[in-house]
Amino acid sequence: MTQFLRAGLPDIALEPEVLALLDRLEASQGDVSQAMSLPPECYTSPAWFEFEKRAVYDREWVAVGHVGAIPDVGDYFTLEVVGEPLLVVRGKDHEVRVLSSVCRHRGHLLGEASGNARNFTCPFHGWSYDLEGTLTGAPEMEGTLPFAELRHTACLPAFRSEIWNGFVFVNFDGEAEALAPRLKGLSALLENHRMDDLASIRPVEWASNKWNWKFMQENALEPYHTHYLHTGIHDFAPSSNTRFTEWDESDDGAIYREVQFTHVDGGFNIAGKALFPPLPALTEAERSRVVFAGVMPNLFLGAQADVVFYYVILPQAAGDITLRVGVLTSWDNLSLPTADLLMKGTIDGVAVFNEQDTVANIRTHKGLSSRVAPRTRWSPNEKTLAQINNWLVKRYKRYAASLDACAEAAE
Repeated sequence: MTQFLRAGLPDIALEPEVLALLDRLEASQGDVSQAMSLPPECYTSPAWFEFEKRAVYDREWVAVGHVGAIPDVGDYFTLEVVGEPLLVVRGKDHEVRVLSSVCRHRGHLLGEASGNARNFTCPFHGWSYDLEGTLTGAPEMEGTLPFAELRHTACLPAFRSEIWNGFVFVNFDGEAEALAPRLKGLSALLENHRMDDLASIRPVEWASNKWNWKFMQENALEPYHTHYLHTGIHDFAPSSNTRFTEWDESDDGAIYREVQFTHVDGGFNIAGKALFPPLPALTEAERSRVVFAGVMPNLFLGAQADVVFYYVILPQAAGDITLRVGVLTSWDNLSLPTADLLMKGTIDGVAVFNEQDTVANIRTHKGLSSRVAPRTRWSPNEKTLAQINNWLVKRYKRYAASLDACAEAAE
């Protein structure tokens, strides 16, 4: 099997628009009491989006899914992360790998959306690979290259991956520092959810969401809007019951908050109550709250008494994202005779909130495209947004500085 690849896209020369935006970021750093929102163009500019792909998605740990969706040997799913086609598969050794899904002959993609396979055979010319990505067949190639040689040079590239709480992350750079040590606070907060042992439904994919990927995290992580946009249906988890976490530069893998319910076993549906039995290891205090967390850049999760719902955010353009939405719960819950009905109720309940957020997100993205779009100060209830900016600006500046250093070395 090949070694992990450093496979980020080539570095780019910064366009004047990007350089101008970099010069305006200083005001977006700091605490909520002093920081401003990012310039509106950071949400709408195609040039800035290209910069972000290099600065963030090529270099950070990017979420691709949860191991609960591929519990058995041969289980797999496919996806694209900023244009990179991936194959996430559980091998014969039960290890989860993130492989390129690009056939090494002519580039045809391997696999369906998801499934179970003993191997992956390209329908174009019949080249085949085992679950670890090793080439096992290349018909009619002997006249050009011996198969023994091909077998050592034409395996599917493996990308560096890491599993945190059951969630699979990939790093295209291959040199990022480990993710888990930068998630200490969130790991402790969610310890009793035992997410690495939970089952996952097959995620539902929602394409063509017409807003920026950052705004998806912002909407999900700030409680300011819940009292207004979700009046009535969010009252069991009032924004006044939010507990924020102070920013810790050494533990910056996630931005998160807790919201205390008005009763034990709350749930995001019309009834405001959890539909499944609570997860067995949770304390009563943990069953009386939800933890909203964004593992930056592209995983959002909500951990409540009976389930953890999550969104994998897959940017397509400055104003277009695909969402993969999944739900985790215990294997015992999924074995209940009423599990299908309870899961449908859970998903439908979350969808009610999502529909309201979708309208707000689309309309806000359109507003940010205005020539008079605002750059605003935050409310105290938007503390998480200042933290998101701290995370982002640090990465933006670090990448820009690396380009400057490369340019100086080349002179």
